[in-house]
Amino acid sequence: MTSPSPLSDLHTWLRERRDALGLRQDEVARRTAAHGGEAGTVTQPYLSRLERGVRPLSALTPARQDALRRALEISAGEWVARTGLPLLSREGSDDALTALELFRVPVRALATAGLPLTEDSSSVIDIELVPAREHRPGMLVLEVQGDSMTEPGGGGIRPGDRVYVDPGDLDLREGRVYVLHVPGLGLTVKRLRRYGDHVWLTSDNPDHPPVRPEEATIVGRVYYHQPRGTRL
Repeated sequence: MTSPSPLSDLHTWLRERRDALGLRQDEVARRTAAHGGEAGTVTQPYLSRLERGVRPLSALTPARQDALRRALEISAGEWVARTGLPLLSREGSDDALTALELFRVPVRALATAGLPLTEDSSSVIDIELVPAREHRPGMLVLEVQGDSMTEPGGGGIRPGDRVYVDPGDLDLREGRVYVLHVPGLGLTVKRLRRYGDHVWLTSDNPDHPPVRPEEATIVGRVYYHQPRGTRL
């Protein structure tokens, strides 16, 4: 099974794949036109920018991503594993990954220190197959350590469970669960509560007292809990 590439290495991977096929950039461009028509054409100048890392793959439309994948003879499984980008659904496709609509997302441990950086491949401990309905651009999957969010009786978020985090959702709202980095506390999962003019970070486990930090970095909102399969 192919390991996912850090996003910063994708341009190198594209260039090396083209070189392995013995193709020039203009030849790849013509292939994209053959596979995707006008809507799927990736021009030679644009391919050059992709290979130099000037433009990200995610900037391409789904049709152009699909045409480029086919032009470079990259399997659907490897494309998803390497890029984390969705596949263009095609009627009648027998591609298992397309039919299942799964995204491969790296899993990182919810460590007590440091932020979960998407380009840090050394911190990946597993791969999560995320259904398309739960996938969000740039999402993080973190494996929880500690029992601060475990409810009495064993419910809630338990050690070893995984949470899906949306780093684009940074607006603090009452009662929602967030991953935050708090100086002196490290990386933590907490529920937001407002008491008067103050914001408190609370735990669902009553053995863990609430904290009111002077400062905190919001990593994102927890919107899904696995393996419970529940939205938060």
